[in-house]
Amino acid sequence: MRLSIRALCALALLLIATPLAAQNSAADVVRGRVTDDSALALVGATVIVTRGPDRLVERTTTDSSGRYSLRFEPGTGDYLVYVAATGRKSARRRVQRQGTETELVADFQLAPDATLLAEVKVTAKKPERARNDVGPFVPEPGSSESYQEGVHGQLPPSAAGSLSGTASTIAGVTMTPDGPSILGSGAESNLTTLNGMGMAASTIPRAARTETRLTGATFDATRGGFAGANIDVRLSSGDRMYQNRNAQLTFDPRALQYTDAVGRNAGVPVGGFRGSVGADGELIRQALTYNVALDVARSISSPATLVDADQATLLRAGISPDSVARLRSVAAPLGILSAGGVPLDRTRDQVTWLGRIDDTRDTLQTRA
Repeated sequence: MRLSIRALCALALLLIATPLAAQNSAADVVRGRVTDDSALALVGATVIVTRGPDRLVERTTTDSSGRYSLRFEPGTGDYLVYVAATGRKSARRRVQRQGTETELVADFQLAPDATLLAEVKVTAKKPERARNDVGPFVPEPGSSESYQEGVHGQLPPSAAGSLSGTASTIAGVTMTPDGPSILGSGAESNLTTLNGMGMAASTIPRAARTETRLTGATFDATRGGFAGANIDVRLSSGDRMYQNRNAQLTFDPRALQYTDAVGRNAGVPVGGFRGSVGADGELIRQALTYNVALDVARSISSPATLVDADQATLLRAGISPDSVARLRSVAAPLGILSAGGVPLDRTRDQVTWLGRIDDTRDTLQTRA
């Protein structure tokens, strides 16, 4: 009889404990909404939920409506919710199950967090401006230089104004068909500038009031590198005090050029003329100044061809006169190597213009 009573008690306790165990092992959902002090949703707020008593941690962020949701399985009914957002004060709250509920709601309203930062002092040193104290009359250390102002007797009148001719006046410069070469470098290593700007021209009007400075083998990488030449042409503004005019005219007739018969037949004598005019001064009183120059040149030469070259010219060129005669006899019936298509003279015309106009109204106060 005692065993039967004990068995009934144990069975009753088992039936009572089974619903409680099932209730404790059910999943819990912790959800809520995070807003600011104006009831606006906080997007991207960090939510950390810690389950008790085993301290299992789950993390999430709020969606576009400020809501979050985390599921715990099995649920214990006891949770610690922590919420944080940038620029807001963080909040912490303990949430416990009430009765048989499986969804625990924890809404948060975060107040602004005005953080006072420590004083920050920023100091800086004004950078020094790069300077180049090399004047037009002062040679640069370690370089070979030449300075010219206007026309000098170093070049013949027919070559005055040629930048390549100016470069040839410096010792150590080798002249090539493409231009001057320094230390064996090609002409592409050279830098030609006009008032600091790149210039592709190789000649300037010789009547222009310019200053030309040629620097070779410079150690300043900003002025042509270490191997090339820097040809810097300076075209100054017009004179404010005087009206300046200058002109040069050069005739080079072939009749005055001496050479032998072979040279004349080969077209060595080159005739022509070159004229250059320049002017500078004030264009409008106390307003505009000008500095302009115009250069016009024509060269004429007689080409030497297989049709009209004599035997001495052919032999000097390394060609057998018999071979040329045989070639002409074969090509003449075909209409090739006929004298009718060969020009009597070869003419080359060249026009060069250089000038600048300056508005001086903003600098009149500094006029000496």
